[in-house]
Amino acid sequence: MSRQSHRQFHESNMKKDGLDAPVEATALRRFEATFLHAPVGIAHVGLDGGFLLVNPRFCEISGHDADTLMRTGFQQITHPDDLDTDQLLLARLNAGDFPRYTLEKRYIRADGTIIWINLTVAMVRDAAGHPEFYVAVIEDLSELRQASFEAVHDPLTGLLNRRGLAVRANAILADAARLGTPVSLLFLDLDGFKQLNDSRGHAVGDACLVAVAALLSRHAGTSDAVARVGGDEFLMLIPTLDAGSAAERGETIRLALGAQGIGVSGSFGLATGSGTTDLDRLIDSADGAMLAAKRAGKNQLRVATLH
Repeated sequence: MSRQSHRQFHESNMKKDGLDAPVEATALRRFEATFLHAPVGIAHVGLDGGFLLVNPRFCEISGHDADTLMRTGFQQITHPDDLDTDQLLLARLNAGDFPRYTLEKRYIRADGTIIWINLTVAMVRDAAGHPEFYVAVIEDLSELRQASFEAVHDPLTGLLNRRGLAVRANAILADAARLGTPVSLLFLDLDGFKQLNDSRGHAVGDACLVAVAALLSRHAGTSDAVARVGGDEFLMLIPTLDAGSAAERGETIRLALGAQGIGVSGSFGLATGSGTTDLDRLIDSADGAMLAAKRAGKNQLRVATLH
């Protein structure tokens, strides 16, 4: 189907359906009102992926004007990591495996920013049942995803907060209990942070916390969970490492923290359990070891005995 205005498209379809002029006009006005003012993005997409029709909300969400969209296709605005999944679902839609599909995916806007959308695609077939074009509906998930992110992350450092750590820990500890593997928890409390914050101001204090969070993230494994759980308190939940390996990790982080020269050091407590599902028990044990490190002179790591 050639690219055309929505008016031309629907006028031709209505004539084929044998509708009389008054009915055509009423139906066309209703279609235009729905298409132009819908609170969701609506697009007709050709079988080659090119856009045939786009409504204003689709342009607003996708971040591209209508002329640009008409010259391109959904492939050009879809994040590369999501394209294969989208095209696989389209192929199955064409094959008649299902009447429609829904997918959360990312668009790349004209300014380069990436947004998440909820996409629903249905197939329109001709009288003979052959695929003719797609109808796509998109909803902007940016605010919803941002709200979900903020609910489980610390706004200053971007690390998990207590709630986010608990969510991640559920999966980590369940796997450890099922497999009988160890889980270690490293508890870091900064030495000298209050003095730094009071003497040099909150901006410097905030910058210090961000730097510590970045340091912890660099030393974390892909399966680890790193959280800021208090003003200057951080936790790292480490699956699969035994106590000795986790202690080596903690000592490496302690030395790296001192070498940063940001005016603080760290007292570290470590607790390791095998097959445990009790996050609070790990935290309490690691907290006790951290307090022992504080009492012993700070800037050191102590290991708890977990019974």
